[in-house]
Amino acid sequence: MRYWVTIAMLLVPFAVMAALPGFDPLPGSARNLYKFDLTKFYANESAWKADFEKARAATAKLETFKGKVLADAKTLYQAMEAKRALQDIQDKLYAYASFKRAINTNDRAVYEAQEKLDAEIAARTSFLKVELKALDEAKLKNFITQEKGLGSYEYFLGDIARFAPHLLSEDKESILSELTPDLSSWQSDLFQRIFDRYPFQLVDSEGKKLNIHIDFEGLMRSPDRKARERTFKLYYDFFRRFSDLLAFGLRREMKALNAVSKMRGFETYYHQALFGMYMSRPEIDKLYAQLEQNLPLYHAYQNWRIAALKRDMNTSDASIWDLDITPSGSKTMRLTITDGCTALSKALEVLGKDYSTELNRLLDPKNGKLDVCGGQNRDQGAFCIGNFGYFMDNFQGFVNDVSTLAHEGGHVIHYQLVKNKHASLMFAEGPSFMTESYAMFNEWLMRDYLVKTVKDPAVLSGIRWDMVNEMMYLWEIARRAKFEMVSYDRIATGEIVDEKGFNKACTDVGKVYDIFFAKHPELENHWMRKHHYWSVPGYYINYVVAHMLALKYYSMYKADPAGFAPKYVAMVSNGFDRPATDLLKDFLGISLEDPNLLKGVCEMISKRFEELKTASN
Repeated sequence: MRYWVTIAMLLVPFAVMAALPGFDPLPGSARNLYKFDLTKFYANESAWKADFEKARAATAKLETFKGKVLADAKTLYQAMEAKRALQDIQDKLYAYASFKRAINTNDRAVYEAQEKLDAEIAARTSFLKVELKALDEAKLKNFITQEKGLGSYEYFLGDIARFAPHLLSEDKESILSELTPDLSSWQSDLFQRIFDRYPFQLVDSEGKKLNIHIDFEGLMRSPDRKARERTFKLYYDFFRRFSDLLAFGLRREMKALNAVSKMRGFETYYHQALFGMYMSRPEIDKLYAQLEQNLPLYHAYQNWRIAALKRDMNTSDASIWDLDITPSGSKTMRLTITDGCTALSKALEVLGKDYSTELNRLLDPKNGKLDVCGGQNRDQGAFCIGNFGYFMDNFQGFVNDVSTLAHEGGHVIHYQLVKNKHASLMFAEGPSFMTESYAMFNEWLMRDYLVKTVKDPAVLSGIRWDMVNEMMYLWEIARRAKFEMVSYDRIATGEIVDEKGFNKACTDVGKVYDIFFAKHPELENHWMRKHHYWSVPGYYINYVVAHMLALKYYSMYKADPAGFAPKYVAMVSNGFDRPATDLLKDFLGISLEDPNLLKGVCEMISKRFEELKTASN
């Protein structure tokens, strides 16, 4: 749950339905249309197995370069071409396995086979990175002059060379690759299985009995305050009941990752994750310090929201389960999946024909690249895999659901545009804070479209409030990211030995960032709310930097829509042929080292907040 409401309030030229008890976000045949068509990956099991063997054959071809990767420029180029061909096959196999598991977490055979194959391939090809340790910048540039095709791989090779001092011997790298599923992959499965097997309670709301897990977001918007309170307390009681098992998995994962990172010369795994982002711990500590200096802005917003809730509900206090309800004088609206896709398509037309063409291919249910239908035994959250498609656990028709669709769609289109240009997804891989910033910018364009098209003043006010709320979300993301960093630190020092240690870390950070941690002791268990710490360790900090960048993109777009859009799409389509910091400077003139970057973002948020307060008086 986001602490601050994401309101679905709009009157737009396309069909929109009021949030009545009978509202169905997937009406008619939509529940069957908006599902993956996995036969577009593999028509049958034989076709899937054929690609499995094709991957092994591609691995064998890459292995022919063992011991001679850096023999000369031509050999290096051939080795990289073999690597790219292998990765292209693996990408498809991985997407198929992930989607198959996501729509039914009990259907694990293909996913587990894929895990084993990835571990096998990683072990057999570990020699590549080890041999590339000897590739310095001067030698790489000399090779590129001899073999022009190597230019396409300059960033990829440079990235490997950058990590070279942290690589182990070939035999150790091979062993670690083989052991990865047992060292640090089972924990996310444990997390998911705990959720899958628990009989979540049903809560009455608006004449329906709703599941507190599957329908949590909708229940937290229920007009029935008792239903909201009961939902929140039951859900967080579930976390409390299983905190020992969830902590067991997370602690084991963090300990294993820390141990391997220490072997590589990093203080903790978090330090290694930052290195992979081309950032350092001192830089991130400085970023947190700057964010915390601006916490008075976030706390002022929280207190303003509490005061408004007290007034709207005619109560002496407001609780965390009240935060997602519709504000007084607003109209709650929800979109069907078709209406949501229409809105998103129109919103992103400003990015040009190439972008819109790929977006519309994704959104067309006939292509079988969206699965948003909800149900039991589905993976949590939302994610995409390359350009292959987008999964969402349960589309409920709120604007936030459409925003999530915009976000994940941004990832898919980024990968597709890069593949259109380079004929491989390999060149779309880069620091995740960049790719997440692309996804988040889509969310701002969607909201900007709503502001432009809404005519009802009350509804428009609600949309503007939603925008401020989303801007303020920067500090909520930072809180989640800092909890993870603190946890890795405390795992390393032995301070965290069980769920109590994670609860304390969550509370220690939470009380600094969020005033509700002092009001609701249940929030000590908030670290169990999302899967990221188990499934994509070290990832949350990417969202912090990305949120900041996306708001910067948005301010630049508002200042010059026609001039910004083509430069931005050119950057997204370019892929990673240079460090992300260079892409930002070369295409948009943005420097992450600019001390005024966060300052400017906070000033924009503050201005929008002041405008909102003035309009609400």
